[in-house]
Amino acid sequence: MGATAEDVAEAAALITGGNATHYWEDSGIVGKLYEKTLGIDGVYAWDVWLVYQPGALWNDTYPPKPDFAMHQLRSSKAEDIMPYLDSKRFASVVTNYLEEMPKKSPATP
Repeated sequence: MGATAEDVAEAAALITGGNATHYWEDSGIVGKLYEKTLGIDGVYAWDVWLVYQPGALWNDTYPPKPDFAMHQLRSSKAEDIMPYLDSKRFASVVTNYLEEMPKKSPATP
């Protein structure tokens, strides 16, 4: 049994604020496309953690390469490409990226 949009609502609520966007796609195509972007062909990219700098756009057939990525996949191929998820390290990288972002003033739309 696969996940549903209702299953991810609780997890999506953990990352809030104006710097995160959440999407739900249930056909599986996004994970297949990320296999190519991440260089893990044949390993479905379903439990990957990706960070993009502001302004990253998906303008091609495949999603853009993330600025930072970690995974929770059972694959030596994935291990060769990106580190296994270490939540403290991931949080530290995200915190550093957020601290480097220009601050919006309350009057900025």
